[in-house]
Amino acid sequence: MKIILTAGCSFTKYKWPTWANFISWFEPEHRIINLGAAGSSNETIQRSLYTGVNKSKSVDKAFVMWSGTNRYEIVHDKIDENLKKDETVTYSRWNPDFEWNIFYGGHYFKDKHEYNIRWFQNERQNDVRMLERILFMQYYLEKSKIEYKMMCYRGHIIMHDKDKMSNGQRALYDKIDWSRFIFYKDFGGLDDYTEEVWPDQYNKPEDLHPLPIAHYHWVRDIMYKIEHKVSENEYEKLKKWKI
Repeated sequence: MKIILTAGCSFTKYKWPTWANFISWFEPEHRIINLGAAGSSNETIQRSLYTGVNKSKSVDKAFVMWSGTNRYEIVHDKIDENLKKDETVTYSRWNPDFEWNIFYGGHYFKDKHEYNIRWFQNERQNDVRMLERILFMQYYLEKSKIEYKMMCYRGHIIMHDKDKMSNGQRALYDKIDWSRFIFYKDFGGLDDYTEEVWPDQYNKPEDLHPLPIAHYHWVRDIMYKIEHKVSENEYEKLKKWKI
């Protein structure tokens, strides 16, 4: 059976079904492997995807949903049980492929995380890194002869106004195959779509992630743009995540 890889942050893999889960409803002949992980930086997303491609010769499609550009990784060679992590800032996971522990989303000490954001992050540099990640995966997936599409969790993570770009930014931007992107309206992402079309499909203020109904319609109406009849029973199950 051919494989579809999906990669992203918590908008891709979460405590309830996301767009990645619903792809199997539209492509039942494929096995879906969801590489998403909550809190992932775009560096983590990129690495998870090319590692997933390297592990299997059966991958013929990939979908990636890029995350916020101000996220970054902190890597340790082993898990330090004595580290006092602030779970509201970051998450951690042992990566057996590279034999290191990644604290992703930011520094595990909140004060150092905020210091890093304030003094060591630059909006233009974050944008350049974003474009570089996209280009790397574009070239890698094309070289691997894998069909792919890319998306954004929110549209603002990529700058599209060339008048505000440096020469270096424009050079990177112009090499990206934007026909490979799935956008809502001009350059919107899943969260933009949910806010406008399915504003009741959040459990705000406790949780800012779109609920399964919004994810399902994102796949049906934005990604595939086809009529898909789901059973009334299955659709009702999706509604139960709303509190």
